[in-house]
Amino acid sequence: MKSNIVWLLSSIALLLMSCKTELTKITEKFEDGTTKGYYYIDKDSLKQGARVIYYKNGKIFSTTSYKNNVRNDSIYFYYDNKDNSIEIIEFWYDDKSLYYKDFYENKNVRQKGIYNKEDKRIGIWNNYNEDGTPSFIKEYKIINAKSYTNQLWQLLPSGDTLNTGTNIKHKVHPKKVKLGDSIRFFFQSDVAQYPKKSDFLVTIPKDYTQKNFNADFSNTEEKYYKPYKYSQKIYSLKYNNTYPAEKAKIDTADHYKTVLFYLTPKRVGKDTIRGYFDEMYSMSKGLPNLWWRYTKKELEAMGVEKDSTKDTDIRTIYFDIPIEVYE
Repeated sequence: MKSNIVWLLSSIALLLMSCKTELTKITEKFEDGTTKGYYYIDKDSLKQGARVIYYKNGKIFSTTSYKNNVRNDSIYFYYDNKDNSIEIIEFWYDDKSLYYKDFYENKNVRQKGIYNKEDKRIGIWNNYNEDGTPSFIKEYKIINAKSYTNQLWQLLPSGDTLNTGTNIKHKVHPKKVKLGDSIRFFFQSDVAQYPKKSDFLVTIPKDYTQKNFNADFSNTEEKYYKPYKYSQKIYSLKYNNTYPAEKAKIDTADHYKTVLFYLTPKRVGKDTIRGYFDEMYSMSKGLPNLWWRYTKKELEAMGVEKDSTKDTDIRTIYFDIPIEVYE
């Protein structure tokens, strides 16, 4: 608490020296006359320096700082508790996104991450237990204008990853490549929802240089649409024998959840390869996970009736991979 007071006093002192002008303190009151807060303005009525707001009981509710009427520091929100400890820290970046961090009352961090300018969670958010140990990590992406939990890692108190969650291992090499050379893509489910029973595949644009997926994947096609006009599906090593030497290096027990392929970029410059990694499991008795790969006759031979329900459980992880191609 002392450090925060020192910060406020320092902020005012530095401002007075830099402005070389006298500031006017504006005090706000509650209806009962007690102080609600205060801030400072210069001769042009622009806010300069510390801005403090109080709870009715006199404890600090929030603090921040202004320069030329624009907030130029984080906003600190405080608990109305004995220590008046920090509850939330918020900081706005130039692109209007917001860094957010909040705390338990024992002063340990609870969670931290970024909100975009539409107040939706994006990127990696770290979450902690009350004792300060790691709890879980979530990755958020904006999919079709909504904040979507893309990946989840459950953590041990040591920080190691538990064998639960929704996430993928992927290796893309090289990300900077000479025109005409290929990039190797490797995707593997870290934890399958239906071990040994589900199937995995990757969907990418047929030609990302002509029609790439939008940043929020709002232009992807129906997952079962045939023929795939703009996208291509790459199946796991369980079905794909395109690279037998590579396939032989991977444990056969992991073939069903591993997708491997190569891509040769056709234009110079910085680009993004977008796509998604699906786990699919058929909930309909007798229906294959990848039922759309079969003809009606083949499905009937399996005992699947012509108009039977095709209920498939799908888990989707989206990816954006930056690449650079040079001549």
